Amino acid sequence: MDWNGKEPNQEKTLFKTVYCLDCKQIKICGKIIFLWKSKVSSEYCCLCYYKNQLARTQEYSSYQQVYQRKVKEWKEHIQQLQLLRSYLGCRDCKSLAVDAYHLYENSKLVCQPCRMKKEGGASGSVSFLELQKWYKKWWGINLNEWLENFSQLPVNAECAREWTRDRNHLNNCQCLEAETQETYLLFTNSLQESKEKLKKTCQCVKSEKVRVDYLDSMGDGWIECQICEKTIESAGHHGVVKNRNDPRFWGLNIAEKVLCLNCLQKFQKKMSTSKKYTLNKYLKRGYM
Repeated sequence: MDWNGKEPNQEKTLFKTVYCLDCKQIKICGKIIFLWKSKVSSEYCCLCYYKNQLARTQEYSSYQQVYQRKVKEWKEHIQQLQLLRSYLGCRDCKSLAVDAYHLYENSKLVCQPCRMKKEGGASGSVSFLELQKWYKKWWGINLNEWLENFSQLPVNAECAREWTRDRNHLNNCQCLEAETQETYLLFTNSLQESKEKLKKTCQCVKSEKVRVDYLDSMGDGWIECQICEKTIESAGHHGVVKNRNDPRFWGLNIAEKVLCLNCLQKFQKKMSTSKKYTLNKYLKRGYM
């Protein structure tokens, strides 16, 4: 009960006035958070999140694609470890810590302390000594010994444990194939499950009016004309385009959703007489 003695409207509190960051036209229902357990998904409507998930899984659409990707990543990681193992330290500060991003993304050795001193900000660091401790603790192997004697690594922790029990394990190792199959089935089943749940539980609401792409802190917004790319202001603080910039207001059924009045002139032949009169009146007033 509020200060007026009235019961709050429970239905209104179910939906937050938050629109999808991708399409910007659909109010998020929040159900997708419970479907995929993702904080990031709360910023997207169910349909856009599913489309993004579908695009990401294209790289995992077949077993062969997944296997080739796994092999490539495995070999790249071994090369990066070999590179880090041969690192003698920074010439300036003598540090053995390198920037993790440059190592794993670009296979380059960049001194992390020197980079932070020069550029500022925050960045993760990694050293061969730290990785040795990690592999010893979680995989039970000597990283330096593996890189020196075998020039490779176990596929995963289970593969490492199997090798400790059977030193001939590497001759008949099928761990990479098994991990590939597991990853492929995981993505395939997850996508199918998401598709089914999307149909049953989605409660996203599409905006009746076209919403603008950009909003400032005051609630004013703007969007570009889809033909001439002129900037068009929103209708007050509502985050939607003005009726006059919506082709549907003029009775037009076209692909463009937002047009300035000058571009709308190109479609005058498709308008009714009253709409033509209104359009000319707006143009004489200098409206955009």
